Amino acid sequence: MYGNWGRILRVDLSRGSIRTERVQEVFYRKFLGGVGTASWIVFDEVGPDVEPLDPGNVVVFAVGPYQGTGIPGSGKWTVSARSPLTGIWGESCGGGYWGPEFKRAGFDAIAVKGRAQSPVYIWIDDGDIEIRDAGHAWGAMASEANKIIKKEVGDEKARVVLIGPGGERLVRFACVASDHGFSGRSGLGAVMGSKNLKAVAVRGTKRVEVADPDALREYGKGLFKKINKATSEFRKYGTTDAAKGMHDTRGYGLAGNWRKGRFEGIKGLVGSRFLEITVGPIACADCPIACHRHTRVTEPEKYAFDGYGPEYETIGMIGWLNRIGDPKAVAYLGHLCDEYGIDTISAGSMIGFTMECYEKGLLTKKDLDGLEPLWGSGDAAVRLIHKMAAREGFGDILAEGVSRAAKEVGGEATRMAVQVKGMELPAHDPRPFPSMAINYATGQRGACHQRGFVLQDSSTIPEWGIPEVADTYSMKEPVLSAARYQDWAEVFNSLVQCEYMTAGGLTLSHQIELLNLVTGWGVDADEMLVTAERIFTLQRLLNIRYGMRREDDTLPPRMFDPLEEGIGAGKVPVGFERMLGEYYVLRGWDLDGKPTVKKLAELDLTDELRLKV
Repeated sequence: MYGNWGRILRVDLSRGSIRTERVQEVFYRKFLGGVGTASWIVFDEVGPDVEPLDPGNVVVFAVGPYQGTGIPGSGKWTVSARSPLTGIWGESCGGGYWGPEFKRAGFDAIAVKGRAQSPVYIWIDDGDIEIRDAGHAWGAMASEANKIIKKEVGDEKARVVLIGPGGERLVRFACVASDHGFSGRSGLGAVMGSKNLKAVAVRGTKRVEVADPDALREYGKGLFKKINKATSEFRKYGTTDAAKGMHDTRGYGLAGNWRKGRFEGIKGLVGSRFLEITVGPIACADCPIACHRHTRVTEPEKYAFDGYGPEYETIGMIGWLNRIGDPKAVAYLGHLCDEYGIDTISAGSMIGFTMECYEKGLLTKKDLDGLEPLWGSGDAAVRLIHKMAAREGFGDILAEGVSRAAKEVGGEATRMAVQVKGMELPAHDPRPFPSMAINYATGQRGACHQRGFVLQDSSTIPEWGIPEVADTYSMKEPVLSAARYQDWAEVFNSLVQCEYMTAGGLTLSHQIELLNLVTGWGVDADEMLVTAERIFTLQRLLNIRYGMRREDDTLPPRMFDPLEEGIGAGKVPVGFERMLGEYYVLRGWDLDGKPTVKKLAELDLTDELRLKV
């Protein structure tokens, strides 16, 4: 077959066993790869009795038909499992170089279950696989662990995905790191930690065969040039210039833990200020944009570091949310999270939750070991990150995520927990935007703008009935928009490709043409939509298995509290329950949010499959 190897690597750490599973091409035609592959593996193997941190949970690293082909934006990889943060389907996408390297080693995915007796890492050397001792790397920060493992395997060209101390200590929002790429959401670093799995290192030199290499090379080269030419400003600033734009033009109300429509300190969180501490842009493999940042802060000494970031979500959730307007403080806080291996979105939310609880007297300095978490204090935020990552004192409660922490604090704290299905909201405010509200509420891994990017200014889906860039405040057909952008996200994360390519003009039609040049399948837009819906629906079945129901498809109370200032003032998702019902009908689900037998048949998800829910 072309574009895929038909090989999934299986590792059982409890037994110390390694085997290769052969997969037929028809499987990839149904699920593409990436999260499509992982969705099936988790559905097939992780029942409701398997808790996220149990040895029986399976963590799946997967790539798609794009990796190793040079397609623009294909320097990506996915990691999936039952999430320890939410208890439901969890997945995240990371960048850097590991994805194409893994693909060139001759595999489409690696599925790891069990628990090693002591810390280990997996070394994949062009198809030769070993489980090696990682005791000397256990406890090391992410960048140091990367150096240790690369030195031990003896190949600087090797690529490593790994966890930091946050994952080792089972922080429920621990991430997985690889070079300057971080798969932040769903807490999958904690799943690796529960398995005593520090890292998966890989070196691959095999050539990925494609159906039409000459046409793919020319088509890909043209797209690369087109995207590169259109994104010069993006390359200059990365996503660091987005916060003020979101504040001024969309009316997001992040400040003070989602309570304020205006934040005076936003003027410090602009691209020009971050440019002052930027060494230069960094590209993932096969990327024409280079939106990641090499960053260096030399003074003040307390914020000094040399590393990566920050990106918009870090700026929004650590800076803006907590009213921290010092770009150096925000950059350092993001760096700390990266080194500990914890998600900056969830970490920022936990800081904001703590600051509001302290403001309202629900937490005291005694509760926090003498810490005074005042709004705008970068130093207090630094201490809170250390405490969360170490599970020290009240940090042990914060490490459980905002939903569990709010229950522990009790009382009014539950209204301060801004989350959906247990996962903290990203730095995009759904209150003024009906389509985003529905997307957040029905997101399979919890609220996520990247799993249904309805407000991506440059992207439309005319192939699926979304012919125009949406008028975000009075969006026509918000339910259709929410569903189709969710489906498109499944395409991106199964192929696997970075959605930022749309900033340079990438369309669904481009993706389909690229897929056909790689595989020779002859897929059209209608078939691609069925495939995307099939993957999305399979994840819904997983969530039903794990106890999710209609009442979980909602927004936190604070998202129904209107802001009193800014251009988003007074706007809330009016008619939310009506839109949710319309969404269920469009998806082919019943009134409880369960896919109907008819819909499963349409998607070639059989009754036998349904019985496993």
